[in-house]
Amino acid sequence: MFDCVAQEFPVDPARTIMVGDRLDTDILMGNSCGLTTLLTLTGVTALDEVRGHQDSGCPARHSLVPDFYVDSIADLLPALGQ
Repeated sequence: MFDCVAQEFPVDPARTIMVGDRLDTDILMGNSCGLTTLLTLTGVTALDEVRGHQDSGCPARHSLVPDFYVDSIADLLPALGQ
């Protein structure tokens, strides 16, 4: 999916962040594509699940760990100057 978007638009992965609420779809795709990832805890994923993947010795589980997380997408509004 990301490859299709990148073919149509000038996307710089170093300046792109994948925001999502699921580890096994949103965060996995972002990490697989070399994007910075941000998990919102308003979906099905709990922080304990992230910590379990982070503490695991399994490289596949590490690909499910986001770079950052917020409790709600609304937490980003101050950073956007809103």
